[in-house]
Amino acid sequence: MKIITVFLFFVLVLSCKEQINITESDVKKNNLALPSDVIENLQNGDIILRKGAGPLSAHLMLNTKEEYTHCGILFNDNGIWKAIHTIGGEISDNEIDGIQTITLDGFVSPTADSTLFICRPIFTNNAGEKVYKKALEYLDRSVPFDHRFSLLTTDKLYCSELLYHIFKDVNDGKNIFDIKKKHKSYMLMFSTFFKTKNFKPVYDMREDK
Repeated sequence: MKIITVFLFFVLVLSCKEQINITESDVKKNNLALPSDVIENLQNGDIILRKGAGPLSAHLMLNTKEEYTHCGILFNDNGIWKAIHTIGGEISDNEIDGIQTITLDGFVSPTADSTLFICRPIFTNNAGEKVYKKALEYLDRSVPFDHRFSLLTTDKLYCSELLYHIFKDVNDGKNIFDIKKKHKSYMLMFSTFFKTKNFKPVYDMREDK
């Protein structure tokens, strides 16, 4: 069955390529930072979500009715917290197309309206460490960005698709993602990360404001 339709293509292209064709002045760098007590309690495999600052992110939210537009997996690299995520090369600071790392500060900086959320996977035993190790495998493979937005293979991946496949990998092939059908298409929903049976909330920036 063909999963990805034209509608899904345009919706998801806005998600992981949220700043494409946006000038530097259009993207607000908020210089946001996480509180030190939050950073001290982070664990490998924690999931971080943000609302993008560009106008295309606003268009995405009109379609999905959700507030978040990008996601990543946190890990500690010799004392420095970073996120593993995937974006298109045209918006990557280092022009890498696909899975790459970014500092935690770099991931948080373009967050709009303090809409940033961190949660911890608990859907299987030792889930966070398993998610982190599996994410490193995809990173080591230098998996390129999925410009066609197809869920059928893992040879190319967009942002939430990376997490979708990692979660299945560490959960005996079982899917835990909320998947919404609209106009005969399927969208991976960020509502997934607010299901407390599968994820433990760690930090919600909006509650700090």
